[in-house]
Amino acid sequence: MAQALRESADHSSEQALRDALSRSYYSVFHLGCTLLGRGYGNHDQFLKDFRERVVDNDLSNKMMYLKEWRITADYKFDVVTRQYGGDPEKFREEASKALKLGQEVYKDLAERINMEKEYGTAD
Repeated sequence: MAQALRESADHSSEQALRDALSRSYYSVFHLGCTLLGRGYGNHDQFLKDFRERVVDNDLSNKMMYLKEWRITADYKFDVVTRQYGGDPEKFREEASKALKLGQEVYKDLAERINMEKEYGTAD
């Protein structure tokens, strides 16, 4: 029990990472919806509209990458075994990189929203 509490506290358990990856994606998804001025139930349509409106392929690609991580986190329960050879540390390393990318995308989107509010354009 103590180990589970420790892992939970420092986000080192696989489940804590999965939760963080999912939340990371949804945080940028919701900012992206704000930037586009509407909500979306279909994430593929959101990404298509995002790419067309924002016209930043690098940022759009990052959003797609984060979406793939969210799908992995939420639905691919054997990812550590299949994709990382059963090595949870490799999964942790890659998940941590994705979380850092999520922070960068979040910051970029927040800046675009602030620019749009201030100047009337996000581009």
